[in-house]
Amino acid sequence: MTATPILEIHNLGVRFGGLQAVDAFHYVLQEGDLGGIIGPNGAGKTTIFNMLTGIYPPTTGEIFFRGKNIVGAPIHDFTRYGIARTFQNIRLFKELSALENIRIARHMSVNYGLFSALFRRPSVQRRESELEEECMSLLDRLSLAQYAHHKASSLPYGVQRRLELARALATSPGLLLLDEPAAGMNPQEVDQLSKTILWIRDEFRVTILLIEHHMQLVMNICDHITVVNFGKLIAEGKPEEIRVNAAVIEAYLGKGGKF
Repeated sequence: MTATPILEIHNLGVRFGGLQAVDAFHYVLQEGDLGGIIGPNGAGKTTIFNMLTGIYPPTTGEIFFRGKNIVGAPIHDFTRYGIARTFQNIRLFKELSALENIRIARHMSVNYGLFSALFRRPSVQRRESELEEECMSLLDRLSLAQYAHHKASSLPYGVQRRLELARALATSPGLLLLDEPAAGMNPQEVDQLSKTILWIRDEFRVTILLIEHHMQLVMNICDHITVVNFGKLIAEGKPEEIRVNAAVIEAYLGKGGKF
């Protein structure tokens, strides 16, 4: 019996006024895979992510996460379902410390009510102590413990990127969506990011889907790649197949180009 994919997208589309931003997009992602969606600027990649996380309601189509159709669900439910994401532009709480950023994400796991929290019952104090330990452990696993009490805005760019990854992982997701994680990074940082993403997939047993412009990163770490252009799917396959696909090369480099 074939296992149900963690993510299935059928005939997904969204229209903004007269613009069809995404049209008849289909996608399947198996549990434990590392998938990539690529395409030129304006191809519709981030729009797809925004539909996968409830920011944009699709005009057409269905999105199944672990067999459940999540189209129309409130945005705050997506984290509860087990979907987390990062953004192309870092969206940390800049004036809070690295630890506080992680605590905010981790707090979704608390199971006490407002009354218990107000009166600081022993169960609340125990859970708060456990949360502190869990957050510090997560920071340590991502080599961020030394920055725990540093304000997020004071951290180097690459460290902020890693902290955003840690914050997403603090929600214990089954599916992690990475929106251009290599944006603004130098070659050395991109190389380290590649290793980090692979390590996260294996260490946290999380399925990963990323969109990215940095072709080498995508080719090096993704199990399979889907290519979109002008909101339409134009190719899908393994990295070695995408690298030589004529439609992909033309979309990126024009006729006669070569990766």
